[in-house]
Amino acid sequence: MKNYRYITAIMAFALCFTVKAQTDSIVRVLAIGNSFSQDAVEQYLWELANEAGVKMIIGNAYRGGQGFQSHWIDVTEANNTFEYRKVVGGKRSNTPRMALADIITDEPWQYITFQQVSQESGLTSTFEPYLTELIGYTQGLQTNPDAVYGYHQTWAYSHDSTHGGFANYGNRQDVMYDSICQAVQYATAMHPELSFVVPSGTAIQNARTTWLGDNMNRDGYHLDLKMGRYTAACAWLETITGISPVGFSYRPDGVDFLTAHTCQVAAHEAVMHPFECTVLDREGFPAVNSIVPTGLVKLNFGADHTSDPAWNDITPALRTHADIHDSNMNPTGILLTVTDDFGGTNRNGAAYTTTKMLMPAEVSQSCFWGYATGKFGNGGPRQSATLRLSHLNPELEYEFTLFSSRDKCQDLRQTTFVVQGEDTQADALQSANNAGETVVLKDIRPTADGQVTLTVMPGSRNTSPNHFYYLNAMTIKAK
Repeated sequence: MKNYRYITAIMAFALCFTVKAQTDSIVRVLAIGNSFSQDAVEQYLWELANEAGVKMIIGNAYRGGQGFQSHWIDVTEANNTFEYRKVVGGKRSNTPRMALADIITDEPWQYITFQQVSQESGLTSTFEPYLTELIGYTQGLQTNPDAVYGYHQTWAYSHDSTHGGFANYGNRQDVMYDSICQAVQYATAMHPELSFVVPSGTAIQNARTTWLGDNMNRDGYHLDLKMGRYTAACAWLETITGISPVGFSYRPDGVDFLTAHTCQVAAHEAVMHPFECTVLDREGFPAVNSIVPTGLVKLNFGADHTSDPAWNDITPALRTHADIHDSNMNPTGILLTVTDDFGGTNRNGAAYTTTKMLMPAEVSQSCFWGYATGKFGNGGPRQSATLRLSHLNPELEYEFTLFSSRDKCQDLRQTTFVVQGEDTQADALQSANNAGETVVLKDIRPTADGQVTLTVMPGSRNTSPNHFYYLNAMTIKAK
């Protein structure tokens, strides 16, 4: 693995705007943006800077889903609809209904960035005259005569995004990424006062070339709450301070060392090459997984952690789980992503079971659940929930054993499981009061790119009024 800790002295000199940041007692950074700046700076950036020994105050002038034109209208009409998100001493605060002027003058900001709304981030025809007006307005108000201005490069959507704005780029990730790069270069050429670029978009694109794949988003466009946001924060850290995050020990809860390292390198390479995707298929695990698990891969679904280390805890705290080991505690390189959410979790499965899965009570009791009909609790009905297993060894076949259980039922709660790789198999299980039955789906070969999807839904013999369905545990056997 590469070992970057600090950029070279030559590059530090070339990025002269970072020198002041490394010598000031407090670095003040303001992003003028929306939910994409929220993803990038409101979490993890302060923690990374803290490890680097840099005291930082972070501000985000936030208006969700808004860009240059809308921001300028807010200013000229004095609508004062900005939210002032601020991180001081690692503590986050939010003040709603603020004027942009009050945010700009709140601190003597050293670094101020602008960004376009995501669906228009690659469309230069949407930039002017609004970007020019915003820059001039900000320059006229800022209280730090040495303030430096930059551009935050946002990211392309995931390849399967359903965002309506994806149509601007033919629903193609590569076209959107290239368009964003060209648009950012256009903006900086038109505005020499924009003296730096934070390449979050290239950092995310780099990460997609690694074993982590196209799992950097949580909904097709916003970043994954853990590794996606962490990657963007790493890009911000190095751009602002000149300090590479590679080798840093700080990482968010649920992000293992290998995933963090991969994100760090993706961000570092983006800072080195802001408008060029770097293929990193040898960082972390190889892009094509050749690992043969030495034992069963055991997955425990629910909100709680099991005391048995052989079971991997799949909790709603993470959308993508990367640190998955087999029962001999060897890494598998397998990723599990919840692509279509369940409704919630509970601990109402059978405590004592007689299956061959040999589950501890804490595994058999905990579950993910959903419902397909009517109204139950605070969430709406979902016809099904879907998990994607990716970075599987494409040369292997897999056997899936699935268990679902809901204790003390007076109705039937049949759950159907559909597993799809190169072929599709399905079977159903009566979850109501189940303590001894499982579904076994054999000889499943992944797609050529190492993927298998699991869809969970109510079965045809489900008589519960809300058509509840469950997933408590799963084991995967490779052969």
